[in-house]
Amino acid sequence: MNLPPRLPISALSVSLIAQIHEYKGALRSMSLLTPEILQALRHIATLESVGAGIRLGSVDLSDREVSQTINMLHQRQQAIPSGDETPAPVFSNARSNSTTVGSHDFSAELLSDYEIDELLMQQSSEVRVLNADEEQAAGYFEALNRVFEWVSTPALREEQIHALHRTLLKHSKKDVWHAGKYKASANHRSFNNPDTGARSQLPGANPLEAPAKLKSLLEWLQGEREHPTQHPLLTIAAFIAGFHAIRPYQDGNARMGLLLTRLLLLQSGYSQVAYASLEAQLERDRDAFYTALDRTLAAIHSANPHWEPWTAFFLSSLVDHARRLFSRLERDKEIFSALPKLSSDIVNLAREHGRVTMADAIRLTGSNRNTLKLHFRKLVHEGRLLRHGMGAGVWYQPR
Repeated sequence: MNLPPRLPISALSVSLIAQIHEYKGALRSMSLLTPEILQALRHIATLESVGAGIRLGSVDLSDREVSQTINMLHQRQQAIPSGDETPAPVFSNARSNSTTVGSHDFSAELLSDYEIDELLMQQSSEVRVLNADEEQAAGYFEALNRVFEWVSTPALREEQIHALHRTLLKHSKKDVWHAGKYKASANHRSFNNPDTGARSQLPGANPLEAPAKLKSLLEWLQGEREHPTQHPLLTIAAFIAGFHAIRPYQDGNARMGLLLTRLLLLQSGYSQVAYASLEAQLERDRDAFYTALDRTLAAIHSANPHWEPWTAFFLSSLVDHARRLFSRLERDKEIFSALPKLSSDIVNLAREHGRVTMADAIRLTGSNRNTLKLHFRKLVHEGRLLRHGMGAGVWYQPR
C-alpha cells in the first residue's frame, strides 16, 4: 500500500471540496437553532446511522427495530440495581389517576388498555436477551457515543482504535474472542472487479504485518495533521481507503471504517455529520460506494494507485449529505416558524422518538387531551404528521 505525500487531485475533486465548504458555511446557521431541535436532529441522525451502518455490514434491521434495541439498552442500564434500592413496581394501580410503570408516573389521565399493554411490553423488554442482529446494533450505538467523546482528542492512536473495536463488538457473543485484537488469520474479500468484470480478491494485510501497517498509516495521518500537504478531506479519504486495505481485524472492519470516517470528519470541523447520518447517505448509494472503494483498493498496492474513484465518490457523498441537511433545516425553519409552540413540541417529540402517541404528548408537554387532539388533527391535516392505527392504538409518525 502506497500512501503518497500528496494525493493527485482532479478538477472534479476541487469543485466538490468547494461545494462542501459552501454548505459548511451555510450550515453555521445551525448554531441559531434551539437546543431541543439540535438534540432531536442528533437523535434522529444517531438512529439512522446505527441502522444504515449495520445494514452496510449485512445486518438486516429496520430503523424502527434499531430504535427498539436502543430503548432496551437504556432500560437495561437503568434497571441495574445499586444494591440497596427497592425495585420500582412493574405495575401498580393501573386504573387509577396515578399509574406507575417502572419509574414513570402518568397522572391525571386514565390510560387505555392499549396504552397499558404497550407500557408493559416496554417494561418486559428489559429482560429480553438481544438477538445477534440487535447485538450488532447495540455495539454500533455505543461506539458512536465513544466517537463523540473523542472529538477533542489531538491524535488518533492505535489503542483508541482497538478500544473502539472492543466497544463495537462488546455485545456480540460470537465476537468476544477477537474484539480489540489484531486478526489472527487472513481475511481476503471477494468482489466483482468493475474494470474487468471478473470475480477477484482484495487481499488484506498479512496478519503478521497488520500491526506495523496500521501504525505506519497512523503515523502518516499524524504527519499530515501536523504538516499538511493537501486538503484534510483528501487526507481522510486516503486514510479510510488505507484502513480498508489493511483490514486489521478479523471482523467489523467495514463498520470501523464508517466510525473512523465520522471521527476524523468531526475532528476536522465538519460538525454536520452529527446532525445528519452519513451512513444513511452511503447506504442510499450502496452499489456506487462499494464499486468506487473496490476500484481504488484493487490498485492500492501498485506503483501507481488509482485514487480518483474513491476520492471523487467520497467527496460527492459529502456534498449530497450536506445538501440534504441544508434542505431539511430550511424546511424545518419554515415549519417551526409557522407553528404554535405546542404543535412544534409535538413534531419535535415525533422526530426525536420516531413516533408519538397521545399518552406521550400528555406526559411530556403537560397539556390536556382535548387541546392536544386539536393540534394533532391540524398537524395531520397539514401533512406534518402521519396517523397510524385506530382507536386507542393511534400513533403518529413525522413526515
